[in-house]
Amino acid sequence: MTGPDLAGLGEFLTIRVGGSATVPERLLLVGRPHDGVVRVHEWTTTTMNSVGEDYEIAPNELLIQIEEALAAQRRVSEEMYKVQMWLRG
Repeated sequence: MTGPDLAGLGEFLTIRVGGSATVPERLLLVGRPHDGVVRVHEWTTTTMNSVGEDYEIAPNELLIQIEEALAAQRRVSEEMYKVQMWLRG
């Protein structure tokens, strides 16, 4: 079994995380890991018409957030294996 071809994705992985009645939908542009963090540009359903927010986060912390969304039965646009491989560099 071969892994996903991450080299062809460029410098960012786009991940859409579904929302719920109480949690806004998220659109994440996730950079490649560097020095123990990933750079994220995020929009939510409440900030879609704005510039969004830039921040750095530990890859494991972002992975936990995405796993929690899946556990809450919210949709994630990318397969978890692909997200895990991306965040592991």
